[in-house]
Amino acid sequence: MPDLRYHLISLISVFLALAIGILLGVAMADRGVVSDRMEAEITSIQRQFARQQEEIGKQDEQIAEQQGVLDGMSEAIIADSLQGMDVALVTGPYADGGVAGDVQSDLGEAGANIVIVRALEPPGPTEITLLEATSPQAMTSLEKRYSDFAREILGFTGEVEEMPELVVFVGGGEIPAEAPPGTGDALREAQAEMIEVWLAGGVRVIAAEPLRAGRTEIALFKNSGIPSISNADEPAGRAAIVECAAAEVCEGAYGTKESATDAFPSPG
Repeated sequence: MPDLRYHLISLISVFLALAIGILLGVAMADRGVVSDRMEAEITSIQRQFARQQEEIGKQDEQIAEQQGVLDGMSEAIIADSLQGMDVALVTGPYADGGVAGDVQSDLGEAGANIVIVRALEPPGPTEITLLEATSPQAMTSLEKRYSDFAREILGFTGEVEEMPELVVFVGGGEIPAEAPPGTGDALREAQAEMIEVWLAGGVRVIAAEPLRAGRTEIALFKNSGIPSISNADEPAGRAAIVECAAAEVCEGAYGTKESATDAFPSPG
């Protein structure tokens, strides 16, 4: 679907250039410079342009119709498929809050019991250096904060009454230029530590990010051994999150990016 849109944009750009050429030709014609042959060519281009605009209009209608079908299918997949499942929704520090809100809404429509919703705070300037320790397992204060947070989600600190069966993590997002140097690497390590705590605690984890995430974390999710969905900003992507959550076994990367192994998880 996105490839078709890009193709249409390219076609529009080409014909805009042709339209400019036509205007220049008309201007020259006013001065008596353009021959009959050139006028005929301009007329032919104008007709081609009109036909192309008509074709683009038809393709836009097809895209809208296909999107409607996908939306309807997504709603059918989502409905009551996670009835009673305890789910924690966690958003990365630079992730799109609007996408996370849409994921939360669809999880609710699927019948999930969302036990906690939390957005992680971004790293501070002093959090990305190693804590003083002689142990080879030394962590940065950011890793410690994120791993402590992971334990909180599991109910180890008493702040969450029900340990979730599933954590949905919404990641990605551009790191701002004013962030401390090394933020990306430190954040990747801290989130890997957090995911490891959840998995060690017996909780499933599904990761997601928008199609245009700004900064993708699919490699992190793959290395952590958790399934991921790379188009969470689209109804089909959010339906994939729900389908993956409902499946007994869900592995791999799903979506429309090149990194995806499949477009959608297998039902069941």
